[in-house]
Parts: sequence; structure tokens; C-alpha cells
Amino acid sequence: MGAEHDAVPDLDRLFADLAHPNPYIQTEAFTAMAEHWQAEAMPRLIALLDQPDVSLRRASVRGLGAFGECAMQPIAECFRSSADGTVRASCVKAYAQLASNYPGLPFSEEAMQVLRDGLQDSSPVVAVASVMALGQVGQQAVSLLLEISRGDNPAQGVAAVNALAEINDPAVEQGFEELLADPGIDGYVRETLTSALLRVRDLKARQPS
Repeated sequence: MGAEHDAVPDLDRLFADLAHPNPYIQTEAFTAMAEHWQAEAMPRLIALLDQPDVSLRRASVRGLGAFGECAMQPIAECFRSSADGTVRASCVKAYAQLASNYPGLPFSEEAMQVLRDGLQDSSPVVAVASVMALGQVGQQAVSLLLEISRGDNPAQGVAAVNALAEINDPAVEQGFEELLADPGIDGYVRETLTSALLRVRDLKARQPS
């Protein structure tokens, strides 16, 4: 029992390692936090999202992505309570990390609402990051990404189309075809749709039947 206790790394030491410039040491640190100090580490990681030190802030975002489903609510609460666009963008990027680290993890309704609200955020960084995060969420976000593609923000529309092209879901091809049939689609988005649809069909043709 004593040897087992000794094997648990010191939390303060792990946070010191999180600030290390070596990404490998950072990864070791937040992986150990998620394994041994989940409840204690998460509030401290959230608190680091307003850090002026960009490297430490990014390490904290990556760290939150290691905590799985239990991080969704704290990230949402941080997003809702912050007036700082940088913090809100970090929250959205943390969701992208979660989705990337845990493929197929269902996102809670509150987490999805944060990403929906992020699309309309006053900070353009948050708005773009929200599209990217939805792309990482994958199938659960397909209908929302298709909605963004036909919206009145061409930059977001293009980003949404490119995100959709990376999601393996039959609804994507059908959605692209319907969007291309819409005469009201922005010209730039239409160009992106045309090339994205070719990529989707090419990928489909290469898959074993």
C-alpha cells in the first residue's frame, strides 16, 4: 500500500512539468494528472486558460483533452463565465482536443450548445475554432456543419465544408449534393463544395465494398 502511494506523482510537480518547453514532458504531466489527480487537477487547468504564456495555455488545453467526458461540464462553465475571447477560444479548442482524443465520444447537449454559441461569438477566433471543433466531433455535428455551410458567413461556410469532407458519414455526400443544388449558395462556398464532393466520392470509391 505504501509503495503504491509513493508511486502517485506529486501534483505540484506535475504542474511544474506542464510548464516545461518539451511537449513530451507536458504530455507525461497531464496524462498523470488525468490518471491520478482528476478532481484536483481539472480546476487548476481551467484556471490556466487565461494565462498570457501561450505555451502554458496550449498545454492546459491539451491537458483538458485528456480528461474525457468529465471535462465537458467544467469547460462549458468556463466558457459561459468568461468575458475574455482568448479564454473562450481555449475552451472551444479543449473540446476539439477531447473529440480528437476520444473518437466517438458523445458530446453533451451543453457542450454542443457552447459550440453553437461559439459560431456567433464576438471573437472571430472563437467562431473559427468552433467550426474546427465541430469537425472533430464528427458524425454528431454533421447536420450543424451542413447548416453552417449554407449560412451567411462564407468564411465559416468554407471551413464547415472542409471539416465535413473529413467525416466518414453518408449524410455528408447527400448534404453536399443538396447544397450544390441550392442557387443561393455563396460562390466561394460552392467552389469548395465541388472539390470537397470529389474528395468524398474518391474516398468512398477506395473503400472496400
